[in-house]
Amino acid sequence: MIAFPTVPGMISLEEARATITAHATRLSEEHVPLESARGRVLAETIVADAFYPDGDRSTMDGYGIGAEETTGEFLVVGEIPADGIANFTLGLRQAVRIFTGGLLPQGCGRVVPQEETQRDGDRVTIQRIPTPTFIRHRGSEAKPGDILLDRGNLLGPTQLAILAQIGAVNPSVIRQPIIRHLATGDEIVPPETTPAPGKIRDTNSTLIAALISEMSLAPPLSMRVGDNLHNLTELAKLPCDVLLISGGASVGDHDHGAESLRRAGFTIHFNRVNLRPGKPLTFATKSGTIAFVIPGNPVSHFVCFHVAIRLALEILTGRPPSWHPATLPIHGGATLTKNSRDTFWPANFTLSNGNPSVTPLSWSTSGDTFSLAGANALARIRPEETPGNTVETHLLPPL
Repeated sequence: MIAFPTVPGMISLEEARATITAHATRLSEEHVPLESARGRVLAETIVADAFYPDGDRSTMDGYGIGAEETTGEFLVVGEIPADGIANFTLGLRQAVRIFTGGLLPQGCGRVVPQEETQRDGDRVTIQRIPTPTFIRHRGSEAKPGDILLDRGNLLGPTQLAILAQIGAVNPSVIRQPIIRHLATGDEIVPPETTPAPGKIRDTNSTLIAALISEMSLAPPLSMRVGDNLHNLTELAKLPCDVLLISGGASVGDHDHGAESLRRAGFTIHFNRVNLRPGKPLTFATKSGTIAFVIPGNPVSHFVCFHVAIRLALEILTGRPPSWHPATLPIHGGATLTKNSRDTFWPANFTLSNGNPSVTPLSWSTSGDTFSLAGANALARIRPEETPGNTVETHLLPPL
């Protein structure tokens, strides 16, 4: 176990990510129907079960002739639709009417597209023979045993089409994590409610659910809870793979996040990160469950999810890492300022005429939800760094 200082000291983001990596473990595997597999990670290697295509097939509507034949007139001796069986052999100056996908008969070495021919009864005149043969040869796409998809592939539309083609209708995938989200605070009310004096609408539940959905993960089991330590502790004991507690991360009298985890039997690995926003981020584990207490303000939620929580979810589900920083030129926007903490500034990435740039967004406080409009990147200003004309940028999925 990696030992880093806790309160009152702070650890760096790199140390925090190393700690998360050391304690997050990929989940078990399960078989799911093909229609439920989008966005899941493949837990097996997929190999071809046969020759693809299974025989020489036409890629055009036209006429099949011998490989060495020349232009001129041919006797049409048959017709093969896409699902037809070629049970005869072509002779010299003989042709077969064939449609896209049709199996070629013996003796057929090329297909001449229909637009290069003139048909008259049982005769067809080949006016020009193009260079391509317009044939998909048997096994040209895959042969038995060829690897089609590697274990660890993220299943999107094209991967699902491959599985469908070989009949792998119940692929083995990494199971979905059970995620429980508890939004703390006596002051929060549902978004559809008009807040009374002293109350605010709950934005964090919506934000967290959307960020999780963006990863094609099952929706979190969400609940709004107050600031009661006993109730929060009991809820923290409920089974899940990932526990996210919104708010209660600081050290105020009503901040019960870390203490509820301790009472529920969790081991706290860190609860202060040299991060702006998001300093009071807490990470804990208990018997295969990982937990985060996220500072309550929405910009802190946004940053903490992308720099820390997403990492844990990627490890659990076998997803490829999305942490790929790039140094990009700054194009207008808010003025970046240095700080004693590692700052992740909401920003907008654009690509104009092939030239990438990033525009820092106006950001007043970590409670400024409106500052996140248009945020598809985070600009990183390391401690005491004086920003220049370029900035380390973390593009956010799906970029």
